[in-house]
Amino acid sequence: MKQSTMDALIGSVYAAVTAPAGFQGFVAELAEAAQASGVLMFARHAASHEMAGVWMHGMEQRWLDSYALEYAGEDVLASHIARAPIARFYASNLDVPERAHYEQLRFYREWVQPQGMAYAAGCVILHEGHWQTQVFLQRSTSHAPFSRRDMVQLERLVPHLQRATQMRQRFAELQLGRQLLASSLDVLAMPAMLCDERGRMVHCNRSGRAMLDAGCGIWLDGGLLRARSEPVARRLALELQSAVRASHGTGSALPGVVLLPRPDRSPLMLMVTPLQVDAGSGMPGAALVVIYDPACAPNVAAGVLRQLFNLSAAEAALAAALCSGLSVDEAAGERGTTVSTARSQLKSIFNKTGTRRQVDLVSLLLASPAYFLAQSEQ
Repeated sequence: MKQSTMDALIGSVYAAVTAPAGFQGFVAELAEAAQASGVLMFARHAASHEMAGVWMHGMEQRWLDSYALEYAGEDVLASHIARAPIARFYASNLDVPERAHYEQLRFYREWVQPQGMAYAAGCVILHEGHWQTQVFLQRSTSHAPFSRRDMVQLERLVPHLQRATQMRQRFAELQLGRQLLASSLDVLAMPAMLCDERGRMVHCNRSGRAMLDAGCGIWLDGGLLRARSEPVARRLALELQSAVRASHGTGSALPGVVLLPRPDRSPLMLMVTPLQVDAGSGMPGAALVVIYDPACAPNVAAGVLRQLFNLSAAEAALAAALCSGLSVDEAAGERGTTVSTARSQLKSIFNKTGTRRQVDLVSLLLASPAYFLAQSEQ
């Protein structure tokens, strides 16, 4: 294998760390470079032979399925490399004893031979608990057998595969965590913004984006969350940095509050909360900014109310209207029903929610997921 080919393979290994398809591109390039009919990379459970994180090239899905469900425990080469020192490549034609006996096995007759395979080489890249990350290459009858020189060349890839596999695992964890956090913020009714250790906004939910677009007195300056009032801007920056320090356990875990005065309405209330980071995780600090506008009528999701309290569609609509500050008469007029119908529906709502007064009903509904998850219906 030429040095330029090896360099390209190593580059492909590290490109897999952030590639959406993971190591798929690498296994395809490895098959071509190593003159292999197929390449398989996956994690295997040492006891149960379960497979996870599979990337393959040159093998039909049905053969992979049958291997995972029936033949994995009979793979002589896999058994050999599972017991041998890791980070070394072994070949069926070089390291599997009693070759003649091997060709009599069910695994060889029913799985290897029907695919036209003649030789296989494999390596344990990583051993983590009960799981082993393994790479296998197959050659058909039209290819030359694997040589010791082939094994030495393939082993040059192992340190890079080890690092890239661990980096890929960490990258996937971070990406999934970020996506889950972003998705969680998007279903919140209150405007919410996630800020990094420098105060830059890295995610803003729909309510928060609408508030920024409306020109509410806070804005983004090069990604940094800023307030148009300089005293408030300084206070906000201070609270953000305090929250970031607290996220690492070096400050108060209590949320900070910043009031943003408005000339014609009550001030906006910004609550800056530290996001706790596990010690030793290596993760940077972060803070969550949640904004409350006292002038905005609460928005309650009628669909969620129906599911929570077994309300009819009309009852849920009335309950949501009451939460927004309307009276029964106003809600009836807005919905085009009579006041008597609305009062009858209200009695039914009282019975289903276990409340007796309108104020108690509204308090219950605003404390329910129907308020916090109001965005889910938008």
